[in-house]
Amino acid sequence: MSIRVIKNEFYMDSTISLALFRNVENAKEVRQNVMNGTFEAALLKPSMICDPFQVIVAANRAIHLNRQNKMITKNVHSEILFCLSPTKNISDSFRKFGLADNETSVMVVVADDIDGSTMSAICKCVKGELSDAQDVIHLTETKLIQKIYKIPDEELVVSKLLDSIVSRISSKDVLTL
Repeated sequence: MSIRVIKNEFYMDSTISLALFRNVENAKEVRQNVMNGTFEAALLKPSMICDPFQVIVAANRAIHLNRQNKMITKNVHSEILFCLSPTKNISDSFRKFGLADNETSVMVVVADDIDGSTMSAICKCVKGELSDAQDVIHLTETKLIQKIYKIPDEELVVSKLLDSIVSRISSKDVLTL
């Protein structure tokens, strides 16, 4: 039951912090704190995440786009949400992958929180149980993910769901579903 901090292998001065909360009672308040700038983070629906690696790939992509001054959205955290989505529709990305007010679980992603102060503030704000990020697999809605990413059952015979998703995230600029 911990916060996972990953060093970005391409940008050594960059980190990605992940935290999964379950039985959240105040999703609306947490979301409002992000929207009004109290703290910067990406708040994700765990049902749309099949593995933390999916989030790490999207976050690395967002950080890279930020460093290249090629982001589509306003900040790196909203870019993480956008990078998770297989489409180029920003509002659709937020609706499908972002936290809704009635959610009871949330995956929090914070980029470049070197001293841990942002994640610490979020942990104090969230009224819920901190779980291991890997536990997100128990909250995954596989069929919904397949539908959104347009992954047919036949593809899963030769590829894992995570591999198919990562391929789509990585090739978003080239191919839009």
